Order: sequence, then structure tokens, then C-alpha cells
Amino acid sequence: MFVLFGLIFIIKFSISSLENKILEISKSERFYNFIEQRFKFELNRLSEKKLTIEEAEFYSDRINKIIKKLQPVTDKIEK
Repeated sequence: MFVLFGLIFIIKFSISSLENKILEISKSERFYNFIEQRFKFELNRLSEKKLTIEEAEFYSDRINKIIKKLQPVTDKIEK
């Protein structure tokens, strides 16, 4: 019985420690730099790539959704 409680405690402690480490990494400057560099890489890759019709429609749809959502912001900037 004691072994079972000890095992449960160790598992809970390990999960909590792992969660804290993930949060720590996600809030770090290195992580933001990694995401930024990865985003730049993907933008560059997409800009050089010839898009298929499906990809063009997909990206066009997503960009239009973003533009519509940001329309109130751009309207305020223009005033």
C-alpha cells in the first residue's frame, strides 16, 4: 500500500515538474526567438514555393479572414 502511494506521489510530482519546465521554456526569450526564426523561415519558404491551386485557395481564405477580423483596427488607424 505504501509503495502505491509512493508511486502515485512520484508520478504526480514528475508531471508537475514537467508542466513547470514546459511553462518555463514557453516563456523564455530563446523560445520566442526560435518561434520568430521558424516563422521567418516558413514565410520565406512559402514565398519561394510555387503554390498549387488548393494551397492558393487555402492561404487566400485565411488571409481574407485575417483582414476581415482586423478591419476595425485598420479603420481606427486610418482616422
